[in-house]
Amino acid sequence: MNPYLKRIRWRLLWISFACLTLALGSFGLNQWVYAASDDQCSWIVENGKIVIREILPDGVAEEAGLLEGDELVKIQGRAFEPTLEGTLKAQRFINAKSQGTILIYTVKRQGRQILLPLRLVKPLDLEQVALLLNGILAWAIALLVVLSAPERKTSRHFFYLAATALLLSGATVGLNAPTAMRIAVSLMASLTAALLPPLWIHFFLRFPHPFHLRKNRRFLQAVYGIFALMALAQFLLRLWVTLSDGALRTPAGAPPEGLLKATLNLFGFLPIPLYAAAALAGLGFFLVGTFRTHERLRRALRPSLIVAAVLCLDLLAWTVLRARFGGSLLFRRQVFIFMLPAPLLPLSFAFAIFRHGLFEVQKVLLRWVSYMAILALTVAGYLGGLAWAFSHLSSIPPGWAGALIGLLALPLGWTLRRLLKGIRRRFRRDFSSTREIALSAVREPRKRFSEEALLKSLQRALDEAFQPQFLQVLPIESRQFLLPAAETMDRDDRRVHFPPQPLRLPPGLLRLARENRELVLGLGSEEADWIREQGEGLRAHVDALEAQLLLLILAGDHPHSAVLLGGKYAELNYGREDRELLREVALAAGQVLETAVMHQRLLAQERLSQELETARRIQEGLITSHLPPIPGFQVALRLEPAQETGGDLLFVKRRPSGNWLAAVGDVCGKGLAAALYMAQATALLEQAAQREDQGLEEMLCSLDHTLRQLLGQRGFLTLVLLEWNDQGHYRLARAGHPGALLLQGVAEDCFTEMAPHGRGLGLRPAGPGDWEVVEGTLPPKGWLVLYSDGLSEAMNREGELYGVARLCGQLRRLWGTGSPRAACEAVFRDVAAFDTQNRDDRTLFILGREHP
Repeated sequence: MNPYLKRIRWRLLWISFACLTLALGSFGLNQWVYAASDDQCSWIVENGKIVIREILPDGVAEEAGLLEGDELVKIQGRAFEPTLEGTLKAQRFINAKSQGTILIYTVKRQGRQILLPLRLVKPLDLEQVALLLNGILAWAIALLVVLSAPERKTSRHFFYLAATALLLSGATVGLNAPTAMRIAVSLMASLTAALLPPLWIHFFLRFPHPFHLRKNRRFLQAVYGIFALMALAQFLLRLWVTLSDGALRTPAGAPPEGLLKATLNLFGFLPIPLYAAAALAGLGFFLVGTFRTHERLRRALRPSLIVAAVLCLDLLAWTVLRARFGGSLLFRRQVFIFMLPAPLLPLSFAFAIFRHGLFEVQKVLLRWVSYMAILALTVAGYLGGLAWAFSHLSSIPPGWAGALIGLLALPLGWTLRRLLKGIRRRFRRDFSSTREIALSAVREPRKRFSEEALLKSLQRALDEAFQPQFLQVLPIESRQFLLPAAETMDRDDRRVHFPPQPLRLPPGLLRLARENRELVLGLGSEEADWIREQGEGLRAHVDALEAQLLLLILAGDHPHSAVLLGGKYAELNYGREDRELLREVALAAGQVLETAVMHQRLLAQERLSQELETARRIQEGLITSHLPPIPGFQVALRLEPAQETGGDLLFVKRRPSGNWLAAVGDVCGKGLAAALYMAQATALLEQAAQREDQGLEEMLCSLDHTLRQLLGQRGFLTLVLLEWNDQGHYRLARAGHPGALLLQGVAEDCFTEMAPHGRGLGLRPAGPGDWEVVEGTLPPKGWLVLYSDGLSEAMNREGELYGVARLCGQLRRLWGTGSPRAACEAVFRDVAAFDTQNRDDRTLFILGREHP
């Protein structure tokens, strides 16, 4: 896990522990330990007397017979001064009594003193209960949210807002609590007053729509600063009240007057409109942000928006009514009604989160709820057992009781540890069954000869065995694989999209995989520095995919596939046993995959051989290899490709005019692609030979234009065309091909090389061909020879070329035989004996005229 995320989660843990402890501790102390007893009536100092102003209907004061307007003289025989300080002392005297205590009230009614017994009660503070329930709900939901995405500022902000709301529920204390506790609670109340309103505004500046105002430091500093100063003033005011024993006094002992009194009244009134303004401002940002977002999110947040609006109106009504009826006892006792709707806000957010997936909380819900439930049940059982034991064994001395509690904590800790480990095992599949499922993919014989079927089976098996949150099998090509597209939210809650991009595997990593079989690689920041070395963008892309492990599958010693695995089960990390199992799976899969790859290669080789054989037969059908007898002429021709197929062209055809057309050409390149281009050129020659109106120049021009459309950017064709009639008159044109040879005897001066200028066909860019046509008459016993450069450029071991001169010398020696066929075969045998590389196709065409 990223160390940054680790720090965040530890911080969240301690904040949660502190807030929960303070809220529950304050609630418990306020409700049970220091709960104030109440007589359910209120007093007022009037004309130097303490007068009962209001009696709660159906309360204990009404049952005792007290009436509004009665003058309170004594309580349990004690008289109190008719001042504010005196009433506070009387209130503190009553609050300190236990529940059910009966006090004798001495009141003066119509000039007579009456003694009335009154039984004190300790009513439950429903306002604090509603606030505590709201805080716990908000904290629990926010904790799930922030644990699912701690790197997002929105989720952390949501958690801090909920934690502050939880603190708010414990920010009340009774008058009879110790001074230190009252100061601590006042500090907690001031802290919530300083944080809750600005956090409310700031959160809705980020969610659901990120306003630009959230980046305005001056605005945020002003908002947080105003409420911090207000909270500080309130804390000092509360501290003054606490240290003054409940009544504000100057150092001289007199109550504040003049400017000081006006200032204190201002600080007492000013927070109310400020808090109302903060609530309405946050609601306004929430409303505008909701309608600025997309439809799905708008529909999800509509219930939360309605509940937030209702709560703001509810608090506004409470503020207005408090300003008018704040002195009423009945109003103060029924104010909890305004707090009852508060838990609906976190519940509405919970509904939106679970129903519409605003945050991915499902992956941590089961795990943390189970842990918390086990912890709560264990502690409750322990405390309940202690309470039962000490209620029946009240005679145990305190020292022995403490020792007994300490001893009982040992089995409690052991039991809790066993329970939590059992819950954790529930999240994990049994290792033996996991191993069986993971290895099942490589044990099926049907998958052994199909790479695709094996990888799909492996993906299904890993998905069933580990239930990862993310699983992808990717092919490796040229030591890299393509990361799939991903989306995430950055720390400013902006959506970041990562398109597919390649991730390169370093040579050192592959060497370790080959030599040491290190096939399981962690992808966290602390384990994969090689990812960061390729750029922060790739590091962020891997983090966005939430991939934890990379599983390399080698076919032999070559990387074949990469398996990316996200977190498994309820976000539990992969342990040592899991990694060893994945390594075993990768080894087994690699062995089976090597067999599948070899099988596929054999099939591909066999299929290619068959295809090449078919192509060779087709090419042989296109090449002119046999001619009918031509009166007055002897023709010898032969084409021998360097491979199964080749790019040389040999074409002989009789035209409709009765003339014969021969062509020898060479397509750039070798193999099947060159053979395909040769077939296209042969088909074009076939069409051109059928047209009587086309001479050699027009034929070459047409071929050049068409081949430029058919061949690639660097493709071209060299060609030599020969046309002759029955009288031996010939026309010769050349397009970048080696020239023709004319032999009339064995002497050196009886040899002529004809090489009219002309540009190759299909070359780019287009340009004038300047094809020259030479004409002549082939004498009796004369030979016209067309050939390809595969003959003249044959090379022996010493790097010497066969050459045109050697070819001409061989033809002159064979001219005397008078057989072009015999000469053709002899030339091919001589070239084959000379050549040691056989690197090019060889073509030879000999036209010999017989003696009349």
